[in-house]
Amino acid sequence: MRIVMVAFGTWGDVRPNVVLGQALQKEGYAVVVVAAEEFRQWVESRNLEFAGLSANIQAMMEALASESTGVIKTIQTVNRVVGPALVQMGAEIAAAVQPGDALLVNEGALGLVNGIVEKYDLRLIHINLQPLAPTRDFPPISAPNLPEWMPIRGAYNRAMGRMGQRISWSLFGSRGNTLRAETLNLPKQTPAKHLAMLNSTPSLTLVSRHVVPPPADWLPHNRITGYLFDDDPAWEAPKNLIDFLAAGEKPVYIGFGSMGDRKPEATTRLVLDAIQRSGKRAILLSGWAGIGAADMPKDVFLLNYAPHSWLFPQVAAVVHHGGSGTTGAGVRAGVPSIVVPYFGDQPFWAQRVYDLGVGAKPISRGKLTAEKLASAIIEATSSRDMQENAKILGEKISVEDGVGEAVKAIREFLG
Repeated sequence: MRIVMVAFGTWGDVRPNVVLGQALQKEGYAVVVVAAEEFRQWVESRNLEFAGLSANIQAMMEALASESTGVIKTIQTVNRVVGPALVQMGAEIAAAVQPGDALLVNEGALGLVNGIVEKYDLRLIHINLQPLAPTRDFPPISAPNLPEWMPIRGAYNRAMGRMGQRISWSLFGSRGNTLRAETLNLPKQTPAKHLAMLNSTPSLTLVSRHVVPPPADWLPHNRITGYLFDDDPAWEAPKNLIDFLAAGEKPVYIGFGSMGDRKPEATTRLVLDAIQRSGKRAILLSGWAGIGAADMPKDVFLLNYAPHSWLFPQVAAVVHHGGSGTTGAGVRAGVPSIVVPYFGDQPFWAQRVYDLGVGAKPISRGKLTAEKLASAIIEATSSRDMQENAKILGEKISVEDGVGEAVKAIREFLG
């Protein structure tokens, strides 16, 4: 069988899809990865077939990271920045599939691709990097938690989950209907049919059950499988990085991954100030934000790239944006986290890290200061309880087989 995997977003979205795609290919499936054109060379280097999306993901992420503060503002920014490209992206996905394929895609995009599934009689499985199916156990991503003492928390959580599904339809449904009419020659999809399709489709949530315990009210076809880590075994550490790690106490890692930054110089100054205040050595990831300076202090190493699985176990704490993959790598490494969420699902992961006792209290990107970051670094590197909690959680996650569980579930769902 041919499987088409759609990864709309950044490195954090593409990497787990590629890891899963490689595993499915070993099982005998023909796998095609659909992602932004900028990832073509890397995906093809992993010996997977690639189909490109023409959208500039890095530019989109820069706008989202710079302008999104709060749920309403994020929705407005997504509509303005991402919306115009969605119909074209849908047409490019349609061009990549063949009748009878299996389509693996985040369920948030169902409003866009439902016509493709219908037109080409595709088998659909949702591949989610965050828990999206409504549940009484916790609110959906970007929704606030109610206090523990409130008796309606379960009903509130589930209602907010349903609202999240409707918001997703509002973002993608109209573009999906444009695609259905203009490209696929299909009648419009209704919200009711969309929700029925959404709730009946098998879904895999690619996170650890020790981070998100499987909700008791999820249906059997909603599964939590475990993280899909990209350990990048062919990568070799440069000598200057090895030398820096060996030259003193364990440093703190600071990196915001694929998040854009319209004022990288100011952010660099803030981070360097926080490092100096904390009295720690640090490894600073440049990332898509372009953070860094030519005159780095001798106790700060400017990093272009290193696999999280190699680097994180060698640091004292990790400061990051709260993407699902980076959060997973941090907790697997068994070191405390300091999460600085920007938007989307990042506040959810920031709160999970804090609630599990393996990280400092989250600092939203809009409220980040050198003083707050320095204080969080000192707490994370000095709290024995936090360090022990992180070590125990890391040991639990390290023995999970997220890839194997995901492949097993997909084989079951495809029959």
